[in-house]
Amino acid sequence: MELKITDEAQAKLRPYFEDHKAVVLLDFDDGVGYRPEEAISCTLNQEFRLLVVRKDSDYHEYNAKLSTILGDFYYKDYSKSFMDEEMTIAVNSYQQLTLKGKYRGELTPALNVLDLRTE
Repeated sequence: MELKITDEAQAKLRPYFEDHKAVVLLDFDDGVGYRPEEAISCTLNQEFRLLVVRKDSDYHEYNAKLSTILGDFYYKDYSKSFMDEEMTIAVNSYQQLTLKGKYRGELTPALNVLDLRTE
């Protein structure tokens, strides 16, 4: 599986990867996994989001990783079935991050980033 990041998206995400005390989680928002109060969502939509957490946080559910040009994104291994073999994080015309698959198309039209490092 491959995760590409466009240059424009790299510029938005780079600060999270430059913090060596942080980990970036590619979270399939299905109600399972890292759940601080600010990250709890009450929705029927199942989509991806990025959670930035401290390395000393409990994120053991995120037991697989995707290596990218910026660094590693950790994810829950079973959420792979909702991903595509080739994915890209890009920036849309509204300056929002998006997650697209080569074969499945738009996986998450607005890939939100929740910075939870201050918890």
